[in-house]
Amino acid sequence: MARTRWFLIIVLLLLAVLGAWLWWVRPRAVDMAAYAPADSLLYLESNNPTDVAAALAKTDAWKLVDELTGNKWRTGKDNWSTKFVRWTGIGPTNSVIVTRAQLAVVVTDLGVSQDGESLTVKPEGALLVETHTAASRIKSPVEQALKKFAETAYGQPTLRRTNVDGFEFIEWIAPGGSRQVVATFVGTLVIVGNTERAVQKSLAVASHRQPSLKDDEDLKRLRLDLQADQALAFGYVPAKSSGRLLSVAVPMLLGRAPGNSEFERLIDSASAKIVASLGWSSLSFMDGIEDRYRIDLQPAMVAKLKESFSCQRADPASNPRLPDNFSSVTYYRFQNPTMAWQGLKTSVASQVDALSAIFFSSLLKSALLPFGINEPDKFLNLVEGPVITSRLDPDTAGSMLIAKVRDEPAMREFLIAGMGFRLINAKQTDEIFSNSDGEFVAGFVNGFVAIGSPTDVARSTENAVSASPDQSSASPRVRSTPSSNGACVLTYANDSERVRAFVSTAAEVGGSTALWSDKTEQGLRLLPYSVTETNLGEHGIVRVTRSSLGQFSSLLPLVFPERKRSNERSSR
Repeated sequence: MARTRWFLIIVLLLLAVLGAWLWWVRPRAVDMAAYAPADSLLYLESNNPTDVAAALAKTDAWKLVDELTGNKWRTGKDNWSTKFVRWTGIGPTNSVIVTRAQLAVVVTDLGVSQDGESLTVKPEGALLVETHTAASRIKSPVEQALKKFAETAYGQPTLRRTNVDGFEFIEWIAPGGSRQVVATFVGTLVIVGNTERAVQKSLAVASHRQPSLKDDEDLKRLRLDLQADQALAFGYVPAKSSGRLLSVAVPMLLGRAPGNSEFERLIDSASAKIVASLGWSSLSFMDGIEDRYRIDLQPAMVAKLKESFSCQRADPASNPRLPDNFSSVTYYRFQNPTMAWQGLKTSVASQVDALSAIFFSSLLKSALLPFGINEPDKFLNLVEGPVITSRLDPDTAGSMLIAKVRDEPAMREFLIAGMGFRLINAKQTDEIFSNSDGEFVAGFVNGFVAIGSPTDVARSTENAVSASPDQSSASPRVRSTPSSNGACVLTYANDSERVRAFVSTAAEVGGSTALWSDKTEQGLRLLPYSVTETNLGEHGIVRVTRSSLGQFSSLLPLVFPERKRSNERSSR
């Protein structure tokens, strides 16, 4: 009896020791924002990368990776061995790092250069990896992984080791010195950047010598609103950085290289009075990914917009018939397009100074110039919602505008007198007008006007005339109907090329050559279109996108070189 009692005591003690040890070695989640500089332009985090891999592996698009590689790529989210490695840290070091890691990316500066007509953006930033594993164990495998990456990206990089503030910096420098990978270790944290300055900045925060993003109130609020604790990934742009990003983006949209000029400073200062912080989160949705975006505006701006933004409920039967396999289409479903347009201009003007108001008014006016419309107020006064823009061919830069005409005689007069069009074809079923150089044409059919290139308008009008009544409301293939019939702006887009780039990259990362067959091409074409709903919320603009791979389809190809994928494309 005594022996049994001692045996039970020993077993209980061993279990207690084991429990205490498991509690001690378990990875404790940290707030990755504590490692991000407070003045970061952009912050991204993923607190469980294995969840991301598992979510992507369940999508329809990932089946194409299996087809290309001939293997079933398995992820270990629900695998007991993966959970054991994550909890205990017992296992191959690479597996321990992958299963325990928390990731964050910070962009600390933007570099934009112009070479002839080409604009190049080279963000400066760092990848932060909290491994929850001792530096002595992770240093060698991390160095080997970075070395392999640098050799893949640069060919024959030069290795250099230096000491900065008592920390070892390891650099792999591309031939010519134009690009580099820089890494350092701070306890269990790995900092990898594309410049030494970006790594030093993140190191200063991790060493508590510079402030971090952790206590940013807008970050806390957007994390809560966008359910960051349940998300696969979360992104954030501080309010003080949004103007800087727009000062780079707007000139590029206008075909100019941003620089330290009055033009960019005007955008930066004016944007700060309109746009606040930005947020993004990504979650699993059916057999795809759902991305949620928040573009917060200044409260006074939101109040002004609500006065003029009144949206229609969806009525697919009233939409014009579009050709099959179009690239993208967007429905602007405002009850009164003119009121919405005027409200946007008034809201912006009320927040900025006179010079900025003139600039933004000109910028808004230019929004319809790609359709040859230089007087948007007059045009919108002649149409009813929804106003539709569509790109039929992904290989062409132009789009087409379609709208239901409120007053056909007045629209004809506007085309001739206001836009310089002339009638070139008049049939019983439709009329075609063209401008003087033939760049734009306008066609009337079934109560709608279509404006765009001659080819696009011809395809659209022919399709509308030939469609039977029960075909007029055809919609693109999607995963589900939109969650809200009252979305102000609804966009369908063919994501095939983004999915192709992601799938090819994923296959190459796994060591396979991405050679697309007829079967995989067909699988790509059958993937549903992405759907994006845009509305005006309590704090600003709210967007929800459901697609095959979400923003991950854009992020992965940015990390790995383009060289192999260009070879794969040329082989098809």
